[in-house]
Amino acid sequence: MSDDPKVFVPSQPLKPGPRYGILSGFDPGTRTLPAGFRIAPPFRSVPVEIVLEKDVAVTLRDGVTIYVDVLRPAGAQKVPVIVAWSPYGKGQGTSPSVMGIFNLVGLDNGVVSGLEKFEGPDPAYWCAQGYAICNPDIRGVADSDGDSVIWDRQEGRDCYDLIEWLAVQEWCTGKVAMSGTSYLAVSQWFTAAEQPPHLAAINPWEGVSDVYRDLVLRGGMPDTGFARQLQDNSYWGKGRKEDLLAEAERYPLMADLWEDKIPRFDRITVPAYVVASYSNTLHTAGTFRAWRRMASKEKWLRIHNSQEWPDYYDEANREELRRFFDRYLKGEDNGWEQTPRVRYSVLDLKGGDQVGVGADAFPPKDVTPTKYYLDGRSRALTPTAPTDEATAAYDVVSNPDAVSFITRFDKETVLVGYPKAHLWVEARGSDDMDLFVLVQKLDAYGTPLQQFTVPNQSARVQDITERGASILRYKGSDGRLRVSLRHLDETLSTDAVPAHSFDRIEKLSPGEVVEVEIDLLPIGLAFHPGEQLRFVISGRSLLGTLMPAIREYTPANSGQHVVHTGGKHASYLQLPVQASSQGMAAKEGATQRETTAFAVELVSGPTAAGGVDDFELVFARRALARLKALIGRQGLMDLLARDIEEGNAFLRERAKASAGKFTSGTTVLAVRGLKAAQFVHWLENSFSDENILLAGEPEHFVIAPNPDSTVTIVENLGPYVCRVVLPGFDTAPSWAAEASNELLPESDYPFRRLGAMHLPDGTVVGRVLTQFGDTAEGFNANLTCYFPAACPEDILEQHRQHLAVEFRNWIVAAAGARR
Repeated sequence: MSDDPKVFVPSQPLKPGPRYGILSGFDPGTRTLPAGFRIAPPFRSVPVEIVLEKDVAVTLRDGVTIYVDVLRPAGAQKVPVIVAWSPYGKGQGTSPSVMGIFNLVGLDNGVVSGLEKFEGPDPAYWCAQGYAICNPDIRGVADSDGDSVIWDRQEGRDCYDLIEWLAVQEWCTGKVAMSGTSYLAVSQWFTAAEQPPHLAAINPWEGVSDVYRDLVLRGGMPDTGFARQLQDNSYWGKGRKEDLLAEAERYPLMADLWEDKIPRFDRITVPAYVVASYSNTLHTAGTFRAWRRMASKEKWLRIHNSQEWPDYYDEANREELRRFFDRYLKGEDNGWEQTPRVRYSVLDLKGGDQVGVGADAFPPKDVTPTKYYLDGRSRALTPTAPTDEATAAYDVVSNPDAVSFITRFDKETVLVGYPKAHLWVEARGSDDMDLFVLVQKLDAYGTPLQQFTVPNQSARVQDITERGASILRYKGSDGRLRVSLRHLDETLSTDAVPAHSFDRIEKLSPGEVVEVEIDLLPIGLAFHPGEQLRFVISGRSLLGTLMPAIREYTPANSGQHVVHTGGKHASYLQLPVQASSQGMAAKEGATQRETTAFAVELVSGPTAAGGVDDFELVFARRALARLKALIGRQGLMDLLARDIEEGNAFLRERAKASAGKFTSGTTVLAVRGLKAAQFVHWLENSFSDENILLAGEPEHFVIAPNPDSTVTIVENLGPYVCRVVLPGFDTAPSWAAEASNELLPESDYPFRRLGAMHLPDGTVVGRVLTQFGDTAEGFNANLTCYFPAACPEDILEQHRQHLAVEFRNWIVAAAGARR
């Protein structure tokens, strides 16, 4: 009887279909592909003559025969070889499935030759650079013998045997490397740990490094959606394939089976160029873990800001990889060692990402783990622990089924490194909890910021990433934990990155409050003054599935989840805060090691107060005012006539669809050094001055007082230019009762005005409620806008921003008039 704990199911032969490519058929022999050869029209042609040795038999140490394709430059000169190890068929590069994936992410199939394995190096490029490529059908796949396994040490031993076979072929220099993304990265951890003598370098480009913690039981939860897709849609062959799904059900705790699926990182000693991202919810944790724990003295880490496939096939990145391989496979003295050991990205999520920021370590040495304490009463994240205890709770089947906590940054703040959550939690009505946590970036107005990681940002990709396909759209750093599996592995855990043993179940008793630590994915995120960070705790996945068409995990939750804060239960979020916020992309030059923080500072010259941005804003306002004055009121009306017609038609249709219902949004400004009565007095006296009103907001095109005391306004409402009439403000119009939810106590906010905006035909398309009340230092301006309920959310959001700019400028003008 076998002691092997693995479970197997029958595989199926690879037949023509979605995963069958032009070269998928078994066809042993050697042929020459002439320069200019193109395997099919969508793909690039090969620039040099290539020898293709197809379906070459290689015998492994246990007698199993596998078949490999070798593509190498023609000629007698010996070359090093790069291995692309995975279960994806060696002829799959031209298959409909791979072409479909390229289309999904927005990659042109013409960037590759179709001779490459899915996620692997392209022979068209590498053969032209003096390298061979080996594409194997691994154990149990296609026509290779044996039973296939998924990501374990057996694969490392098999690839060891292939590497040593390749090294002694007459065309090979004896130098072998490995490269590729995803599965092709994971196999490199296992192979390098076996220490094949002729393995000269590895290039893992994002890959799982612990099957239990990364793939099938992340956080201790049996979330096997991607494992099912991998198992069902790969490993086509004649024998059997490993059944990860059955194994996850049979072995829910850490066991020998899972230990065998963790590489021996301390045995990885070859030079390694590792590539990672913050956004791959399958691979990110595993890539950073492997890079941290591998023993290689010569290891480099680059953290990009996109997705693995576009990044891997990017021309500049491929050239850089060639420099790495030229150094360690060809012995070229090209200065590679001067490359910063770490190059990281800082995401801005508004188009201002920094990439290639050089450092000696990750996190960089100027990063300090900083605790932000949860306050259950205010729902804020605070730098000091609240003295009073409080709770925040949600019912797992209710809406909302989450609690969140927010902090606003008053200065430039950069987070680079490993976040973690340290929580005190209680389960009511259950003895366990599946917890999900997320760190989000919000703009200054509270809107969550996100970023696509792939070139394709079409309607289809918008749809599939709205909830799910998380590797295609970055929404923040997440983590998860089943609370009964909260026991920490003292050997693996650090203060920055907790690691759980997953070897015992500790259920919760009624009323028991327990302490848990949850690791979140590494982060590189910039916050500008006024922007906010939101920390969310929920009983469901906050990001959805990692790819389309994957079954979503259903958490094993019931009852109520309670988060305890303050006092003896001081829950906190630990964030990696960088001391300096300026960074610069590392130079590409081979001799540059140190990087200089980039900044442009005004040293001398202007005597006026302010910085360059302030001067630019003054000039921009002056130029805009000049243009408006030159064009004139009627000129602007004529110039914008078509836009106004379209905008008014849109609002009219939205008002009709809303059947008199409105939705509202509020902006609040806190003012120091000016009282509410002073501002209101200035505003009332200035409302007849067209120039003052126009200066309030750049998208005020026309504000024209009419003889009947109404005001005609041409401005943007969201993205639409509209012409509306404002009859004036009142303290108690007929619709005031509809605004009762937003009305503040008159004793605190005595200056209240309500107004309605309508189209020239009388259709009401908007309302405004302004409320001003004094504070100890000045006053608060509470500004609420109302739009037809059927209007898109962006109209409401953009008008909240509009009100912030408009009233800020008017308040500044009112204060200036008093000096």
